[in-house]
Amino acid sequence: MLPKEKDLILKEKVKLYNNIAKINDCEGRLLAELEIYPVPRIIWEFEMLGNVQCNFPSLSFDSNTKSPLIGHCFSIEQPICTGDSSNVVGPVRASRGATTQAVYGDIENTAHIFIFYLPNTRFQYKSVRQEILRKTLKEVGSDTEVGSENGGRYVQSSVDDIWSIRLDIRTDALNWLDPHNRNIGTLITTIGTLSQPKYKDTDPETFFQLQAISLNNALERLKNLSWFLSYANGGYIGPLFIEGYEYSQDRLHPIQTSCAVALAFQTTPLEQLSSSWVTVDSDLKVYMECFPAFERMMQNPIWRETIDFILTQYFQATRPGMTWQVVASAIGAALERLSYVILVEEETNATTKAACELLFDIKQSQTAKQHWNLGKKPGEENITVTGKRLRLLLERIGLTKSKEYNDIDDVPSFLEVRNDAVHPRVGSTTIEQRWKLIKQAIQWIDEVLLWRLGYSSKYLDRTQQWETSTLPRYDLSLRDSSW
Repeated sequence: MLPKEKDLILKEKVKLYNNIAKINDCEGRLLAELEIYPVPRIIWEFEMLGNVQCNFPSLSFDSNTKSPLIGHCFSIEQPICTGDSSNVVGPVRASRGATTQAVYGDIENTAHIFIFYLPNTRFQYKSVRQEILRKTLKEVGSDTEVGSENGGRYVQSSVDDIWSIRLDIRTDALNWLDPHNRNIGTLITTIGTLSQPKYKDTDPETFFQLQAISLNNALERLKNLSWFLSYANGGYIGPLFIEGYEYSQDRLHPIQTSCAVALAFQTTPLEQLSSSWVTVDSDLKVYMECFPAFERMMQNPIWRETIDFILTQYFQATRPGMTWQVVASAIGAALERLSYVILVEEETNATTKAACELLFDIKQSQTAKQHWNLGKKPGEENITVTGKRLRLLLERIGLTKSKEYNDIDDVPSFLEVRNDAVHPRVGSTTIEQRWKLIKQAIQWIDEVLLWRLGYSSKYLDRTQQWETSTLPRYDLSLRDSSW
């Protein structure tokens, strides 16, 4: 029996399977559960039936077994054993362990629509720029509708010509995410839908326009969505349960489950989420419209590697309670990586690309200084190779003096703070000045990423003392048309 919506939303644990299963030729009872709180994990217990001799796999503590656990329309392909029970002189009678994925049916089975469940979606709590979910009120003891009330929020956006994504969060989940309630850990808060809006059950002709994709393909797409939403959330999130449905022309059974998967996706506990760029004024629909651009980025292995690295550094830098040394070091590393990808990997002009590449080749630092005439231009006497890279990055997104942005003047000061953080020396900059420069550098990361994605709405202005939103300072017209 698959978990239902009521078993998943705001629940600490859900039973995935409790029935007969096999491992090799050994038959027994398999119990599998998805623990959501405090952090997601899938645990299992297998107990052999009867005192029989069979080919039970040799399991060492905390090791993968190549023998999958196979139940009725349920499987754990890569179980990890964390313990077993046996008689002193007898064979192993029971084992327990964990896994990262449990599948109902076949992961290559296809579906027309996928429902997925996301935890700790604080970005939907923060932004009010979403549509309102209406909750129907019915007369007690009957199905007569007597009105409606605010039932939560949702955001919906097309991701290509066929597919659309919608994220629904209800009032009880919003209340759980409210910082005033001081909740911690992880619970599922949002129901997502990957669907094909062109399909109408009232129009039979649209049935033949449906596209069927495998659960595995849907999972890959939702993994990209997870990276994308994690950046908005201030910490890692991803689907913990996905269910695929097929439409049919059978009026008695117009829709039925074809496949499902439970996942122990990396999730940042609620209390550890960092300060995201999303504010009350940020338009999530506009952000969701940037997802196709993000998907194209993730098709490039260099961007996949870069996003992974940058999010690690970014979450560390924006997490509450971190020291200025840790934050400055993390932000500096993220900006270095962004600079290389934007200025070198994505530069289409061969001459410009070669010139920028000099700045990243430590063996050609002297050549780079000569080519870029570093330290000789008026007002640029203190510009280093590293400083030039960062200045070029800011100018690439439109933060130039001609547009009355003086950010490039603060680059040497930020790099001095970063050097103070990673070298055992004491600079003259005060703690207050250091934090001001660090917050500005964090905003540079936000602005480069949001510019690259094509986001055109408001985001957090980290340079202000109180939470304030700002319209884009970057110039979207400078983006490459192929993005």
